[in-house]
Amino acid sequence: MGYFNCFVKSEFPESKLLEHTCNGEMYDKNGPFADSLSYVLIELSNETPKQGYDYYITSPYPNDVLAYGHATCSSNVEYSDCDTCVWLARGYLMTTCDGSIGGQVEFVDCSMRYEQYSFT
Repeated sequence: MGYFNCFVKSEFPESKLLEHTCNGEMYDKNGPFADSLSYVLIELSNETPKQGYDYYITSPYPNDVLAYGHATCSSNVEYSDCDTCVWLARGYLMTTCDGSIGGQVEFVDCSMRYEQYSFT
């Protein structure tokens, strides 16, 4: 009786975590910064692959607390890999830095950062 082995690649190379940092200060999840941050993280995920793999954004809510963000992808990855990587970065920040006024994560093929202050 014979058998065979099947190997499945279960992890994208771009999802290998290199480092992360979360700001120790926390924000009110029901406050204005929460809305600004949500907008920034979604836009970074949607636009970074479309905007040349290097995208900065500021939330458009001038009467609220502003959020600032930046995401990049390595220039040697395909559009779909950049897209996957920034969505992974967004999810990682939302989980790991949940409630922090600033966070940064770097994977092999992309990075993402958000803050309550401008860092451009």
